[in-house]
This record gives sequence, structure tokens and C-alpha cells, in this order.
Amino acid sequence: MKKTLSALLSVCIAASACTVFPMSASGAELLNATFESGLDGWTARGSASVEVTSATAASGSKAAAVSNRSDSWNGIQYSLDSICTAGESYSFSAMVTQQATPAAVHFKLSLQYSTGGGMFGGGQNTYASIAEKDSVSGTWIQLANDSYQIPADATNLVLYVETEDSTIDFFVDDIFVGSAGSTPSGPSQPEQPANGKRGDVNGDSSVNKKDVEQLRDYLLGKTSDINGKSADLDGNKTLNAADLSALKGLVMNPPAETTVTTPEPKQETTTTAGGGQPSSGTHVSAKEYMSKMKNDLKTQVPGNVTKGDSGKLEKIQYFSKKANRNKPANVWTPPGYDLSKKYPVMFMNHGVMGNEDNMVSGWGVREMASNLIQSGEAVPFIIVFPQMYTDPGSASPMGINMNVMDNYDTFVYDVRDSLYPYICEHYSVATGRENTAVAGFSMGGRESLYLGMMMPEMFGYVCASSPAPGIVPASDGFIANHLGSKKIDSEQRMTNSDFKFSDSDLPYILMIGGGTNDQVVGTFPKQYHELFDKNGTMNLWMEFPGAGHDAGVGTPLFYNFFRYVFKA
Repeated sequence: MKKTLSALLSVCIAASACTVFPMSASGAELLNATFESGLDGWTARGSASVEVTSATAASGSKAAAVSNRSDSWNGIQYSLDSICTAGESYSFSAMVTQQATPAAVHFKLSLQYSTGGGMFGGGQNTYASIAEKDSVSGTWIQLANDSYQIPADATNLVLYVETEDSTIDFFVDDIFVGSAGSTPSGPSQPEQPANGKRGDVNGDSSVNKKDVEQLRDYLLGKTSDINGKSADLDGNKTLNAADLSALKGLVMNPPAETTVTTPEPKQETTTTAGGGQPSSGTHVSAKEYMSKMKNDLKTQVPGNVTKGDSGKLEKIQYFSKKANRNKPANVWTPPGYDLSKKYPVMFMNHGVMGNEDNMVSGWGVREMASNLIQSGEAVPFIIVFPQMYTDPGSASPMGINMNVMDNYDTFVYDVRDSLYPYICEHYSVATGRENTAVAGFSMGGRESLYLGMMMPEMFGYVCASSPAPGIVPASDGFIANHLGSKKIDSEQRMTNSDFKFSDSDLPYILMIGGGTNDQVVGTFPKQYHELFDKNGTMNLWMEFPGAGHDAGVGTPLFYNFFRYVFKA
């Protein structure tokens, strides 16, 4: 039996589970679930578990938490039979967030209904998307459609929230249904204080690098303390990499009416182990340094440099907070490693389906580092060979799918929160971005670029050999084939226009290499390079004629990288 508006208002007032907003000019609000006092008729869909939580909320103090999902269609649902009429148009909106992965997860506000079964249902089930959008970790997004028409012959109407192809836990809040054209008046992002200003992410009444760091931490899931309206620089009510990029530009080139303050530069000096030109804490600009390096790039590696390793390699186990288990890694310490000295650290990342042992041999990594350090051509540094795959449910990937790609990109959390702290605790490490580098091959090359872009305050040197696609929209012959007809486009982490560094975040070395005969990722490494160029980000590109998806690119690329890393 259909609820009258007065009855619905009575239920909302009595239960306090719905927030009643004023009617719009075009019609009435029919449902607005805020979960402040319970689920109020919302139930689990499929194998999912649903409960009210105070861990996070789009507005108010509570939301609905959806967990234990075994399939993408599992979620939270509500019957609309007593609210909506077939053939009529309605306005729908829901706030959704996830905090499980830095990767973009595609959410859908969907409708299940039956057709062909008469007024009592029993016909064929149909599933339709009302609204859909991507969410990165910690960001509330709004799934909204202010004029969706329910089919005239539809019965058994069920509104639900699902994901496209992920089974991660998520949260929902402020689910609204109203007459076509009506909208909820509740916030879709956290409110900024009355004295807030555009770009003032941390609410200190100034716009500077601290705001950039705060927004980046928010997008990485490191903090939830943020002024949403101030951070939403493009005004689309969604916080993402586009806002981060715009904020960086605002800090670097403030408009006349905006007061921007910049923290004083650090004055301390970090001394690294001897050899080469140790980092001093006073640097030339990244552009100046790469310009110098560009004139000294070598395509051939001297034969004696790739023979013999005088360093020490050991296998470690560290606890990964994100994977909730122990993970392995190899750590190489340079010749003459001395605990009384501090050493820069380089992370060397493997390819897809690989592990911590793949880059240890066959690429000349340890040999080149050892010989270049001994000859004085390189600064002594530590190399960490990680197992990138970060999945609480499995120690290694089973096939190639979107979930596997997400668990590779989750490595950004693993490095920041678990692996790097372990290395700093157990080895003699020189900290700071000027003493931290990341390099890798294929998927490891992609992760090197991704880590550099997501945490430029941590990584001052970035090198990607034959990087795999997926950071920006792309389609390649290897990953796409494993995903069937589904292209890699939807697996992107940022748009083409967001693929850039600000001058202040630009690594001292940003280096990419690719082979002209790469049958796996094709020309995509060069596309990364060209996209950086297009977006005004200086980078070094090395192309190796005839080389494939192998060490024919990686070995000479890393040779050049090692000669200049940690010297800016």
C-alpha cells in the first residue's frame, strides 16, 4: 500500500531516521535515509552485511556500512513499491565512499524491477543503472539523477547500491528519492568554516603547500580532516586528482586577491655515505638537473659494469598493515655498508605476476649499483626489492583482473605505512625525498610513476622502464586481452589532464624508457612521456630501437638512473 506524504513525514519524525527537507518547487521528497537512528527498512543485498556505523558520514554522524560482499551486485537495497509508481519520473541521489583502495572504484545506484508478470510481479527481472561514478579512497561521491523514468510495466521495484566489478567494503549515506527535479538540501561534501576560502583545505585561513599535503593525504586515505568546499576547486562536488592539480597551480600561481603563504625552506643538511656527490639539502631545480643529465645519457652499458656484486643481499619479512599479513622483500646493502653512515634508499619494483626476486637477477641492478659505487660514479645507496601485490586475501595474484590491478596500486599504502618504516627502523637510512627513489619494470614501472605522483613529498627520483598502462585512459594488448572485451579505460587512476607534476613537486629525475619492439605494452611508455610533455611536466625519455619488453630497455635505463640518482 502506498504511503501518503503525511504518513511518511510521521514515520520520519517518529523514528528520526530520515531527514525531512523542504519540498522543491517541482514536487515532494519521498525518501531521505540518513541512517542516524537505524537502517529504517534498508537491507543487505546478496551475501553482504549491512549495519549503521559512526566511523564516517557524508552528513550528520552516521552512515550505513556495507561489508562481506562476494560479488559486485551485493550491497544495500530498499523496496520502492510503496513509494514510486511505474511510468513516473523521479529524482534519485545517494552519497557513497570507500576507504579500501587508492584505486578508483566504479559505483552504481541501480534499480531492479520485474516485467511481464502483471500487477503481482513474477516476470523477468531487469537491472538498470540510475547513476554511476568513480570513487577514490576516502572521498564521498554523489550518485545522482534528477529525472529518471521508471518503465511503465515495471513491478517489484528495488533500489540498490552496487559496484561495477569490485567486492570492496563501502559506506552509503543520504539516500534520497523525490519527485522529478527535486533535490536534497543536505551537504554532498563536508562543510567548510564560515571564514573558509578557495584552496584553504586545512582551515588555517591561508593557502599554501600545507593545503596541498592535506588534500593529498585525504585522497590517499591518510586523513579525513578536510574542508570539502574549499578543496573542491573545480566545483563538481567530488574531490579527486583534478582538485589536487588545481590546488598545486593555485599555490604556485595565486590570483591577486588570494593570500598565499609558503613555509620557509628547510635549512638542515643530510649527509649521505661517501662517494659521488652526496645530497646536501641544497639543490638545483629539477629542471636544471634533468637538463644536465639529458646531455649525458648513454645508450650502451660498459660490459664490466654489469659483472660482479660486492654488496650484500638479504631476505626480510615485514608486517603489512594494508595486507594484514607478513610480506617478503629483498634488501641489498652496498659495498662497505657502515652503520655509522646514512644511506639513501631506492625501491626497485617488479612486473605483473612477479615477486621480490624478479629484479634481483638478470637485469644487472645489483651489479651496476655495486660497480658504479665502487668507481665513485654513484652515491652508495640501499636497494629494496619488494613484493608489490598487497591483498589481504592472497599472497600472490590469481590471473589478471580489475581486483588484481587494485591490489597492485594499493602498494602505495604499503610503502608509506609499512615497508618504508620497516626499512628505516632496521637499516641506516637517510630520509627525505632527496634521499628516496623508486624505479621499476612494466607494472613496476607503472607503480613507480604512480607512487611518484601520489607521494611527491616522499620520492625525489622516479624511473619507469616499459611502464604498463592504467594510470590514465588506455588500452593495451596484454592486460586488455586478459580482461576480455572490457578495455583498461575504466581502470584509469586519473584523467589525461591530471597527469602532471607541479614545479614544486617535480622529481629531480623523472625518467621513462621504452623499446620500439615491445609486444606487451606497445607504445604506451612513449605515450606517458608525451602526455607529460603535453601537460608541461619535464621528463627524460629514452627509446631503444629493436628492444622488446625486457632488460634491453631496463638495464641501460637503470644504468643512467644510477649514475645521477641522489646527487641533485
